[in-house]
Formats: sequence, C-alpha cells, structure tokens
Amino acid sequence: MTRRIGDPDPLSANICSAADGLIERLRAHYPDMSGFTVVSMTGRGRDFLHHLVHTRIGGLLPGILSFEDYRTNRVAEDSGLMPVPEDEALLRFHALRCREEGPSQAPADSQRLLSFLTTIAEFSVNKKQELQTLERIGQEQLDRIDRFFETREAFRTHLADGGMFYPPFEAERFADLTPRDGEFFFGLPLMTPVNERFFNRIPRDRRFIDAPCFGSCMPKEPPDYETALSLVRRMGIVERRDSVAGIDFSELSERSALPAFLAHEIHDFLRQSRDDSEQMFVVPLDERRSFYLWELLFRSLGKEVNFSPWLPFTHFAAAHRLRNAIRNGKRLEAVRRELAGELANRWTALDEADRSAFEAAISFCDELERFRPLMGADWSSMADYLIATKKLRLHGRRSAPIQIVGMGDATGIRYRRAVILPMNSGIFPRKPFSGPYLNLLHLPRIHRAQFEADDLALRQFLSFGRETRIAALYDKANGEAPSPHFAFLATEFGGKPVKRRIEPEKYEPTRESPFIENTDEQRERLAKHIWSFSSLGIFFTCPYRFVLEYVQKIKPPPCFEEEERANLLIGNFVHRLFAELKNRRPVIDRWREAFEAMWANDEEIREKLPDRDIRRAIVQSYLADIADWERDSGHPILFSDEITDTELELQHTFGEGRYRLKGRIDRLQHCDGKTLIVDLKYKEKREGAGRLADQMEKTNAFDERFQLLIYAYLAVRTKTAAADKLDASYLFLRPRTRGDYEGRLPEKELADAEATMELLAKRLDDMLRMEQFAPNYRSESCNYCPHKALCLKPDLYRAGGRSW
Repeated sequence: MTRRIGDPDPLSANICSAADGLIERLRAHYPDMSGFTVVSMTGRGRDFLHHLVHTRIGGLLPGILSFEDYRTNRVAEDSGLMPVPEDEALLRFHALRCREEGPSQAPADSQRLLSFLTTIAEFSVNKKQELQTLERIGQEQLDRIDRFFETREAFRTHLADGGMFYPPFEAERFADLTPRDGEFFFGLPLMTPVNERFFNRIPRDRRFIDAPCFGSCMPKEPPDYETALSLVRRMGIVERRDSVAGIDFSELSERSALPAFLAHEIHDFLRQSRDDSEQMFVVPLDERRSFYLWELLFRSLGKEVNFSPWLPFTHFAAAHRLRNAIRNGKRLEAVRRELAGELANRWTALDEADRSAFEAAISFCDELERFRPLMGADWSSMADYLIATKKLRLHGRRSAPIQIVGMGDATGIRYRRAVILPMNSGIFPRKPFSGPYLNLLHLPRIHRAQFEADDLALRQFLSFGRETRIAALYDKANGEAPSPHFAFLATEFGGKPVKRRIEPEKYEPTRESPFIENTDEQRERLAKHIWSFSSLGIFFTCPYRFVLEYVQKIKPPPCFEEEERANLLIGNFVHRLFAELKNRRPVIDRWREAFEAMWANDEEIREKLPDRDIRRAIVQSYLADIADWERDSGHPILFSDEITDTELELQHTFGEGRYRLKGRIDRLQHCDGKTLIVDLKYKEKREGAGRLADQMEKTNAFDERFQLLIYAYLAVRTKTAAADKLDASYLFLRPRTRGDYEGRLPEKELADAEATMELLAKRLDDMLRMEQFAPNYRSESCNYCPHKALCLKPDLYRAGGRSW
C-alpha cells in the first residue's frame, strides 16, 4: 500500500523523522524536483531513501546519491580526473607492487595493504606529525610504514599520469569543498576529519538527521567511556531521552538458536493482524552469517522477504562454473554464452538468488575481459581472487513485510517489530581497527569514530520501532559471548536479559545404521583394486566411506570443499624441494638458495598461502636447525648427498598374488651401508606403540607405520633393495627437541614384513566376505570425513555442549 505525504503514520505518529522533514521540503517543489540532489550519508541507506521519496511523493524525482558516490563526483569535478572503481584500483595497485617488488606478490597481500592505506588516508594519518611521535612503535616499523606511504604516493602519481584517481586517496581534496545550492544531506557519515570538516559547512536547514534515543540511565553529560552521546553533542544533533517501550534483551544458546529464534519471531509477526504498511526489520549484525541464514530460513519465504545484506558470490553454482572455467583455461566468451543460455532456459525454475548469481557471473565475464590487460601473467590467479571476494546483492521489494537490512540501511523508517542479532563481542560494536601495520594502541581515534558511528546508527534505528528484540549469543563451540555493549544497553534501557532456550527441532537420524550391500560384482571389483597405504587405511577403518569414495566416486559439492591447509601446502612444497635438491651437491650448503628460489616461484604457494612470508621464515628455521644439527653431528640424513631416487612409484602383488599394491616413495638413499627409505612429514614426531602384527584387528585406526612397511615390502619385491640391507624411516621436519626428528621402523618389523603383509591380505579376505559395509562412527578420521551427511552420523550438526 502506497502512503503519500500527509497520510497519518500508524506507528509512532508523534515522532517526526528526518525522512518526513526531507519529504516536506521536497514536496514544496512537487511535481518537478529534478533540480535537487539528495545525499544519503548513512552507509548503504541510499536505496531505502530512494524508495521512500518515490513512494511518498512521486513526480520527477531529485537525484539521490550515496555519500561515497557524491564525494567521488565532487572530487572528479574538482580535479578533472576520472575515478577508478575499487576492483580496478586493486588490479592497478597489485600490478604496481609486482613491478616494484617482484612478481611473487599475492593478491590478498595487496588487498590488505590497499585497505590499510585507504583507512589512514580517510582518517588523515600523517606519518611525520602523528606516527613518529608514538611511544609504542619502533624504528623498524616506522621505516616499513614509510615505505607504505611511498607506495601510496607512487600509486597516486601513477593514476594521475593516466588521468585517474582513487577516491579514498583524495579525501583531503574533498574536505575543502563546500555544499552547492539545491543539495540536501540525509543522515550522518562516519566522522573522519575530512567528513567532519565538510559536514560543518552544510547549512543546518539542509541537514536531515534522525534523533537518536538514549535510555533513562544514560548520564546527562557525555561520560568518559565511548558512546554516541559525545558525537551527538559535538555535532549539535537533537536527541531523545524518553523511555522506549517494547525493547527486550535475549541471550541465546548455540548458533543453531539464531535461525530458530528468527523463525519464531517471523512466524509470530506474519500471523498477527496488521496493516499492509507495517513491516518487520531483521538486522543481522554479523554479515558473515548472511548466506547461512539465507539458505536456512529466508530463501523459503519467497516474496515475503526483501534481503538486503551482501551474499558471497562463491557460494553459488554460477560462481563455481566460472571459477572452474578460468582454472581450466576456457575462453570467457564461451562461458558467457553457456551461462546466458542456461539462465534463459531455466529462468522460471531458478529463484531470485540463483538468477542474480547467473546475472552476476555473466556480467563478470565481460568485466574480467576488460580487466585482462591489467592482470598480465597473473590473470588466472587474479581472476580467481576477484571471484572469491565478489559479493552478490539481491533485488527484492521494499514493500515486503519482512526486511533484512544492515545497520544504518533503514535509519528513520518506522517499523512494527525488529530483531537485532547477534550482539556479541567483536561483532557490535565492530572490532577496532587492527592490522599487520598499526592497531588500536597506535591510533585510538579510528576506533572511537567507528564506535560512535555504530552506536549512533543503532540508537537512531531504535527510535522508530514499536517492538525491538536485541539478542546475543553464547556459542560454546566457537568461544563467542555477548558483547559488553549488550549488557550496557540492557542497563541503560532498564531491561534485564532473558535466557532463551529456544532450539530448532532436533535432527533425528534413522535408528538403523545405513549400509551398502556387498554384492559378488563388488567383491570382484574390490579384489582387482590396486591398494595403497591410504586406501587400506580407509577400507579397514570405515568400509562404507571407502565404497563411496573409491568405488562410487562420490565427491562432496564444491561449496563444501575445505581450503587446503597451510601444513599440506608446505608439505607438498617440501617434497618438491628435496626432489630438486637430489642433483645439487653438497646439499647441506646449497639448500638455502634452492629454497629461496623455489618458494618465490612456487605457483601453489603464491596462490593459496596468503601469509607466505611468515610461513617461509618458519619453514626455513626448521630446516636450518636440522641442517646445523646434521653438520655438527657429521651424520647427514635429510641433507644427504647419497640420494639415489625420489618420488619413486612401485607396484607388486601381495597375499600370494591375490591383491595388488602400490606406493610412492619420497626418497631412496644410501645410509650406513644400507638403502634407506625416507618419507618426509611436515609435522611433529609421533611414536608408534606395539608390534604392527598386533595392530591388525584394530578397526578404528590404521597405524601410520604400515606406510613404511608397505614401502619396504615393495622395495624388496621389486628388487629395488635387498632385504638384508634395507632401512625405513620417517623424517619429521618439526622436531620437538633438536636432533630428534627421525622415526625409524624397527629392524624386527622389517624382518617380519612378509608375514605382516600376509596378515593384511587375510584381513582383506575377511572383509571381502562381509555381506554389507556399514559406517564406523568411532574411526579416528570420522570427524574429517566429507560424507557425514550420507552416513547419518549421530549428532552431526551439534557443535556445543549442553545449553547453559
């Protein structure tokens, strides 16, 4: 229902909002208001403001801009330069760093540095007058920051030479401008020094700012602690002190309570008798949970909900299609045609989010082609990074009864009910500015300005609601707890937090464990399988998982795949390093230069290890310590010059020829008159217990030493080494004590290798005779299995302990 200017508002009609005042001002010029400009200074509130003006006045609307767009336009007019969008700025900045510091720079590192430089530019941080007087910062850090400032100035010069500018770096230029006639300003921006200087030049009759609401217990004068009251008094903004009814505070237990609590509130709101104009606002303070809440709750509401927060683009199928095409070297023109064709064919079958994802992927193909010259040789990795960081915005109805918004999006809009959550530590107010270069101790005013802005946005929002629920979360699994600000607000508004034990309906799997029938055909297939240490380990501990992965070839959806962990990436690099060192003698003297060169040029390390400089120093320190110990002891093993083979693949039969076996040996080398099998492990040393023959019937774990035994068996059977002149050892490259990094397989185990392998074959015989394969929930690897949803693992979705 459209409510025009002058219609009575059913909610809080006695409160005059900034939007009401702005509309009254514009209404005097109805129907042609095209000569005016309205600037929304409250974050992402431009779209909501545009909707209000359009629905309540109509006619020829004024230009309605976000504060960022307005500021960018004014600087462009003043400088005569063309603004550079954020993504393009990152690409140009990354290219500049690669030219000046070498081609091995990671896109994520460039993004962090650009974000840091943007922040200090916004807050007018001066390296000479401000940073060099700090007591908590050393000369080394100052020198590094000096280089960062030089990088910023070099980037500004580079852009200016091309007739361009990056808006955040030109903030000081905006501070000297004055508002023009016909411009109205709605809300209050983040009060950086630049924004405050400009704001003070705005005539008071052209400022439209909602009065924030303070509780009865807030002191009359600004207290010593941080609060929006200090900002309100400094800016001369009207404030409210009357008590606000209908605000309550809830404490929830476990993350699963969030959607349950929201579902309860939404259901209760929709079933109530209400006017068509009455709306419920949901404010998810932690937008990292946006996709989780969208998929679990809001998607199913269809047109009843308007979802405004950004969603990660990578969570959608269209993003995975585009990402895989780039990794496989496919032409983007062909990808674009395929995506457009599928979108057209499936339009009616797709929901709003999937349509938006397809549209974003199609337009992103054109954008990547346009950016290709800026990416150079790093095109694939840069495109992958841009896809990973891209956000997706849905386009819903502003008139929908349920509005999902960010804090500051809908300031001054009246609502029937609101839910604000989770007000946890580090989420609201937002974490203070901190990074690898400066932190809260160095520049507390940055934190204070952000705190005041967040607090002001919350209090302005509270002024226009009839019922407001503010909730915090106890998430034991992730160590999260309510924010001190949550308790402060409850005290200020005279509300006592209530512990709510609301929980979703429990997931109850079937009582009977699922199983896979072991048919004759499957027995024959398993008998022909080429076994390895890893496949034997999975089959012996959980045959159900083995059949899913190795026989049925089931893979988890791409969005469920975890990022490769740092230790795995480093372990792979270490294997490649020592394979390369085989031909560089003496290894103990030449390993450093090989390490530095390979680390700098390793594509996997560059693309997937954002903190690679720190990791490089850690890995190098471990290797250097082992090298020094081997040099002092005169007994080189890891840095041996007697390596005969690396990455050696062997195959043979076992169990009197019934089964086939394979293995990939990291290294073979001469040591103390014997052939030593070496397997490198980038982890701390682990000790095996007991004879391997006695571990055969254990169903929950497969002893790691079986790997060396299998390698030794293959080496002997393929005549790669003689049985009486063979040793096998793990080399753990992160020793707890100096020199203790070798884990040899006992000679007795090597002597019994044939007998132990025969026991392995008999265990295979017994398992292949089983009539069905069931999941083993007690397996040591069960928690890391990607197929837990298929085997109906009990308590799969429960993360924490008891409700408090």
